[in-house]
Amino acid sequence: MARNRANQYKSAALSVAMFAALGAIASQAAAVADPLPYGPDTCIQGFVWREAGPGDVVCVTPAVRSSTAQQNQAAAQNREPNGGAYGPDTCKQGFVWREAFGGDVACVTPGIRSQAASDNSAAASRKAANAPAPAPSPTPAPLCISNPAPGLIPDGLLCPQ
Repeated sequence: MARNRANQYKSAALSVAMFAALGAIASQAAAVADPLPYGPDTCIQGFVWREAGPGDVVCVTPAVRSSTAQQNQAAAQNREPNGGAYGPDTCKQGFVWREAFGGDVACVTPGIRSQAASDNSAAASRKAANAPAPAPSPTPAPLCISNPAPGLIPDGLLCPQ
């Protein structure tokens, strides 16, 4: 009968140890971050895609995005009506191509072109994929129970040291 009880304690101890090991594995799986909603082009908080043209995913402030949409609507008004040295995309006096991306010939003021260049330079720092990783969460303390069978179950099996 004593031998039966010792086997029960060993079986219980192994069950507890296996349960604790499974818990540790599950907690590691839960710690994996969700993928970014828009992949590597996901902007950090406070920034949105500029959308100066198709595929323009440079992250800018919402105000710059709104301004860019207005610039796109007004672009034709800022071109020479009869074209010029650069064909139909020739800008009126005082306007330049925005050049937010390759082939962007929206006619804007030089200050707006500088803003687009500045936003392009800062683009990588505004992507969530390039943001510093959050500090790791502390590892939870292992589940410890008192040894129900001292001498039969080795110390440290139920409560790692």
